Amino acid sequence: MNITNLASNSNNPVEKEVLIDHYGPLSYEEIGFLLNKMTSLLVRYNFGITIRKKVYAAMVESLENIYKHQDIIHDNSNYQPKFTLILLPNQIDLTCSNSVLKIKTTTLRERLNKVNQLDKKGLKEFYKEVILNGNVTQKGGAGLGIINIAKVTENKLEFLFEDIDDKFTYFTLKVKVSVQSQQN
Repeated sequence: MNITNLASNSNNPVEKEVLIDHYGPLSYEEIGFLLNKMTSLLVRYNFGITIRKKVYAAMVESLENIYKHQDIIHDNSNYQPKFTLILLPNQIDLTCSNSVLKIKTTTLRERLNKVNQLDKKGLKEFYKEVILNGNVTQKGGAGLGIINIAKVTENKLEFLFEDIDDKFTYFTLKVKVSVQSQQN
């Protein structure tokens, strides 16, 4: 599934509010700051613990994926990590982007497509399978982050790969957390 439009449609009267808009390198301290900011914002907007936990879990995985798995382009600063948290009437959107080597995109795309094909039970089984059989990489991942995001949010993941040059691509992941019946 590809992202059709990351910005809101100008013909759509739906209001949106950008709660967090981060562009630039991430550190664990910055990730902690962004998570704390999100938590206080969602408390201020009276979201219940269930929504806060879902957004928190998806945000942790998304930001850690950027931090651990981005491939830095040393001679081009136009493709820094990006994270946005947007409040819409019926959902909260998390969008994260970072540069990755093109040779990694096939595996990443296959994982995303597989996760999007699975229902809740299938995601649970796939998660168990990866834990039992998955190969943990040098960076500590076995591909569990994407599965966990889909499990927690219970929504399909939208993604896009934009070519930067012959070696790199800019990967964007959009995660939706539904909030219509769960706000206090």
